[in-house]
Amino acid sequence: MAIDSTGLDCYIVPIDTQLGTKADCASAISSVGKRIAKIKDIGEIGGTRNITQHEYLSNDDSEKSYGSVTYGNVNITCPFSPTDTEGQGELKAMFKNKERRMLIVENTDGNYTKLPIMCSKAAKGYSNNDFVTFNTVVEQDGEAVEITE
Repeated sequence: MAIDSTGLDCYIVPIDTQLGTKADCASAISSVGKRIAKIKDIGEIGGTRNITQHEYLSNDDSEKSYGSVTYGNVNITCPFSPTDTEGQGELKAMFKNKERRMLIVENTDGNYTKLPIMCSKAAKGYSNNDFVTFNTVVEQDGEAVEITE
């Protein structure tokens, strides 16, 4: 079954929040969650792993080895709101204070995705014939985990 991305919500919670079950996620969202409103796109969540090919002077076959995992960046864009003390305020504070948080994606199928994050960009964008936007780069700081139970 495909999961529709339209209708999902994203929340920021303290990094040490207990998020082992769907009930934990729902409780965290209602008690300490800061919603990032009106997200236009978040892109991909996940990582890449380098693979190195080793070639030899002899006629022996080349071999490949796995490298470490590098986690990606999530570019979040939404209309700028100077009075947003929830998601935008939390992202600005993370950037200014060099703090980590946990991002919870509330998927439309009733499950959750959690990932540790850092904020490497918090800026306003100005474009012709468009809203002023809040543009942020959230760095994935560890493995994303699917919460399904």
